[in-house]
Amino acid sequence: MSGPGKDPDRVTPTRRPALVVGAGGLMGRALCQRLRASGAEAVAATRDTPPLVRPDGTPAPALRAAGVVHYLATSVTPGLAETHPERVAADHETFVRTLDALATVEKPPLVVLASTGLTVSESGDGRPCTEDAEALPKSAYARAKLALERELLYRSPLVPGMVVRMTNVYGPGHALRRGYGVVAHWLAAVAQGRPLELYGDPDTTRDYLYVDDAVAALAGLGPEAADLPFDVVNIASGEATTLGRLLGVIREVTDRELTVRLRPGRGFDQPANLLDVDRAHRRLGWRARTPLAVGLERTWRALNGTAVAP
Repeated sequence: MSGPGKDPDRVTPTRRPALVVGAGGLMGRALCQRLRASGAEAVAATRDTPPLVRPDGTPAPALRAAGVVHYLATSVTPGLAETHPERVAADHETFVRTLDALATVEKPPLVVLASTGLTVSESGDGRPCTEDAEALPKSAYARAKLALERELLYRSPLVPGMVVRMTNVYGPGHALRRGYGVVAHWLAAVAQGRPLELYGDPDTTRDYLYVDDAVAALAGLGPEAADLPFDVVNIASGEATTLGRLLGVIREVTDRELTVRLRPGRGFDQPANLLDVDRAHRRLGWRARTPLAVGLERTWRALNGTAVAP
């Protein structure tokens, strides 16, 4: 782990590889690329690779050999979690089996769990929530993520752990999934000449984090962090953005006239979800570097097949 004053982009190669669980997703792909570009070994685990836990509950070689496990995998979105509790239960069981298998390893790796800022309630005074804010998840998705956090905390005497609560991560290659990823859905609608669907109040406020900034924080976490106490760290841009403002920036970036279709709010949406990132800066030496307009432009250019300099 890097400290304040150190380069958060620097990744120290280690003898034990980093295992990226959920390497087929937006963050997983980007994290593998970043680690490998730095000279570190990254092992990708997806739905198509062999299971990480054997039928007898012992870890498969890839899991046993890892120096750090970045657990990014999920089969649900905020929308799907409301209607498919069986998927939530399956995700939970898979994570628990992984932790229990790691608990049998003589020197288990650090497990970095990608969670969500939706696990905490709104601050009530408009200020971003710290990691110590009361956990009052208001959706099935947030409750599912909080349950995983608690499983990792419960096993922290045996398996080193860190929870990374992230805001809305976006970027090139974000797959379209129901109820998830407003940036991806809106840019795809612009490209296809369809109306943009806005659910609820245009003043709904979020924090949008560019994928390169997200993986910069993850890539800086190495096996040496396994010796530290269990921790929770917020990873966010630190910039509050309403849906209305997001529309305006997308209009500027795409240089298109937008047709917006207002839809009723969804029960799992919160009016505001903002995270305090001071702990990430103090403990990881990390801050987001990509302004919203820049990240959206890169994502739009990638969607249209035209490169834009980082």
